[in-house]
Amino acid sequence: MKKIILKYYVVGLLVGSLTGCDFIDCDESSDYKKEDIFVSYERTKQMATHVYSFLPNGFCNIDGAMLDAATDDAVHVYRTSKIQRFVDGTWGANSVVDDVWSHFYEGIRAANLYLKEAEGLTFEDWKFNDNYEAWMKSFEYYKHEVRFLRAYYYFELIKRYRNVPLVDKVLSPEEANLVEPVSFEKVAKFILDECDELKNILPANFSNGFMDKETGRITRGAAMALASRLKLYLATPLYSSDSPEKWKDAADAAYEIIGQVSALGYGLSKYADLFDEDNNKEKEVILARPVGESGSFEQSNFPMGVQGGKTSTCPTENLVSAYEMKADGTPFDWENETMRKTPYTGRDPRLAMTIAYNGMEWPKTALQIWEGGANGLPLNNATVTGYYLKKYVNNDISFESGATVTKKHHNWILFRYGEILLNYAEAMANAFSPSYKDGDKYPISALDAVNELRRRSDVDMPSYPDNISKEDFIKRLKNERRVELAFEGHRFWDVRRWKELDKTTEIYKVQVRKDGTNMLYDKQLYDKRVVRDCMYFYPISNSERFKNTNLIQNEGW
Repeated sequence: MKKIILKYYVVGLLVGSLTGCDFIDCDESSDYKKEDIFVSYERTKQMATHVYSFLPNGFCNIDGAMLDAATDDAVHVYRTSKIQRFVDGTWGANSVVDDVWSHFYEGIRAANLYLKEAEGLTFEDWKFNDNYEAWMKSFEYYKHEVRFLRAYYYFELIKRYRNVPLVDKVLSPEEANLVEPVSFEKVAKFILDECDELKNILPANFSNGFMDKETGRITRGAAMALASRLKLYLATPLYSSDSPEKWKDAADAAYEIIGQVSALGYGLSKYADLFDEDNNKEKEVILARPVGESGSFEQSNFPMGVQGGKTSTCPTENLVSAYEMKADGTPFDWENETMRKTPYTGRDPRLAMTIAYNGMEWPKTALQIWEGGANGLPLNNATVTGYYLKKYVNNDISFESGATVTKKHHNWILFRYGEILLNYAEAMANAFSPSYKDGDKYPISALDAVNELRRRSDVDMPSYPDNISKEDFIKRLKNERRVELAFEGHRFWDVRRWKELDKTTEIYKVQVRKDGTNMLYDKQLYDKRVVRDCMYFYPISNSERFKNTNLIQNEGW
């Protein structure tokens, strides 16, 4: 729905939320009252589109920071950002971060309202319009798309807050403030049941047989991808003791997409093409959230010393060290003198497509990140880790005087086929072994899946060895997931579902010094972060619990 998702904001259609918002009778821009919306196809379409507007994106969406800055993959350079609460021990029910409770319940409320009011509509007054049959064909799918969106918003809530209220009808503000939470498992079942139905209803795409040929709408693949991600989460230690059956369920959900990849129209793209202005058109992308034309992400992430750049997300040495050597797939080793002297030579190509480092030509000229260089300390707000972000940052944009390109389209990827391959590999290895195959049910192994990903054309990393042990495979797979999905919003949740938050406390940087014509690189400890067991889930804001005393605070908060 790229062409309409940002065009309409039917805010006035919200009739309160679980936070007890006031009833807003009509939209300020349209003057349409609620009862006027569902008499017209176009206005009803706007309401369906409005439900889409709650889809998240990770472009510096947490007080100017990316969520990755709350992981061991990145540091946010500005100490005043709320993102720092995630890592310095000041996070709590009175000082919440990424407070999306109200946001997603507003989306759920809008979905419930749409499903109630749009049921059975036929738009009889418009039946002699030339486009009537085409309208009705699209209209028939809107309710299914809205059901998916509601399920997805519940997934976003339970992975943060665990047990939450499950509401599938329109409530008054008074009723909303009395709802009680239900178990994580019950909400998860609701989501999976919805996905199970919707995958058999939604089309593979909206390109053929639809009047507008809209892109970005919810498809069959999106429903299957949400089920794959949720089932993977359910099998992992945060949610389950080691359960072969849950791992098999996760493998089944991922293979359902892999086995139909041609029919669904998916496949692996070039890695570099996944993060440019047209990434939503790539065959690998299952669902992306368009955010329109902008240069704000570039302003936030162009290096200090570049016109218009002010830094924001600084990748850590922890992440950079995770990229293997291109020749044989061995780990990078700071104790190896040859590697240390030229640390960015001969590495996994995804490193240079994700992170900007000293000497790289970015965005237009070679970066000088050494101490005293044009882009390094002690320049105010220069990178504190020795690195700048490159992924998703469009260097066609320039803020130099006279520049003609100051903004580009940005699309945040929510699901892509590469993740599905990783989901399958993780589930299969845990349920069976890295090399296990079983005829028609599991015709490819975990090894096959991860090696396919590593062999994409512009990455072409060596395959994992056939005789790799289960323990080593899972260790390497976690690393593979880290580098493949870096800065796509996964690491924060992965280390939680694996219950490995305690392994992310030490944050490393690289110090770069220039000695004549030589560059000297030194790995150093930058920070030690605060980690507590309660941090596996968010606290529910005390302001929400004041509105609804039936809400139960998560343990430790």
